[in-house]
Amino acid sequence: MPTNKIRVMIIDEHLVVRRALAARLASFPNIDVVATARDYNQGVEKALNHKPDVVLLELKGKYGQKADPIGEMNKALADQSVGLIVLTSYADDDEQQAAIKAGAKRYLLKNIDTASLTAEIEAVAKEAQSNDQG
Repeated sequence: MPTNKIRVMIIDEHLVVRRALAARLASFPNIDVVATARDYNQGVEKALNHKPDVVLLELKGKYGQKADPIGEMNKALADQSVGLIVLTSYADDDEQQAAIKAGAKRYLLKNIDTASLTAEIEAVAKEAQSNDQG
């Protein structure tokens, strides 16, 4: 019986980070990294094409110049059931509050262990799916 994999997209300006995250997640059979993007604009374009269930998004990159990158991403992907997780190098309380208020489902540090990150991805995918059905 086939299982539905969680489709994940990674947006981070650093290629090494995108590759490392994709490699970490590849060890979990229920996760499929369907796309990576270097910035917000490329991320929206790829998300529209690849239809991820969850987007891992760094806010401190160049595309962070958008006034509301999470709100704009949610608006651009309004026809899709997608959960946004902010992955950041260092915590910023103001950024965290703004991200959650704008619609991010989680705000996590990049140094999170892989099992915990996967659990968060699974939870967000499930939340997005229930919101779509409800």
